Amino acid sequence: MLLLVFLLNPGLFKITVKQVESSFYDHLKGKPYSRMAYDGIDVSKHNGVIQWQEVAKNTHIQFVYIKATEGRSLVDKRYRANIAAAREAGLRVGSYHFFTSRSSAQAQFRNFSSVADKQQQDLIPLVDVEEKGVRSWTPAQVVDSLSVFVSLVKQHYGKLPVIYSGSHFYNEVLAPHFNHHLLFIAAYKDDLPKLKGPGRYNIWQYSERGHVKGIGNYVDLNRFVSATTIDDLLL
Repeated sequence: MLLLVFLLNPGLFKITVKQVESSFYDHLKGKPYSRMAYDGIDVSKHNGVIQWQEVAKNTHIQFVYIKATEGRSLVDKRYRANIAAAREAGLRVGSYHFFTSRSSAQAQFRNFSSVADKQQQDLIPLVDVEEKGVRSWTPAQVVDSLSVFVSLVKQHYGKLPVIYSGSHFYNEVLAPHFNHHLLFIAAYKDDLPKLKGPGRYNIWQYSERGHVKGIGNYVDLNRFVSATTIDDLLL
């Protein structure tokens, strides 16, 4: 479990987050750790309690994206604990928002920006756009709403967000409108799929079944492609 210690200052609360090792449980115990080359991971509440000090010992991991928000009001219940502990462990972290068609782009941005404190971000923010999240919008509505969201992110954080999506959905709906963004593509195949139109993919999520020491459930594994480096992700 996470122990939250509240220290009272004049009118302010300071939160110290300590991870209690006994709360961690490795559901994959006995299975081998992932050995294929990867450069980063992304996590959410579904990964459970994470031993970030153990994760930080993994020399593969150059970046971590942590789910912050979804829609207009949902906040991932492990976000604040995850980002505090991951940064304390010395990892470079960024936050992501899961985009949905249940509310306006403006309302979703307000949710994300109120939770993902700019001062806590090492990496450019990321927006996760998947078919299951925006299924009630037409392709044109997806493009229009996402255009508003990414513009608001740039105004607030200073850079356009990274866009995450599945390869098929990205090429069918989002390309080539957002090809000038840093692109984080999910494709669980042997080869990186082609991008529709000019541009390039920057991060390839090639597996959703990674086993990393310190994380007790399967985790997404991501690698840089197209000569992308960690410097390109820094906020």
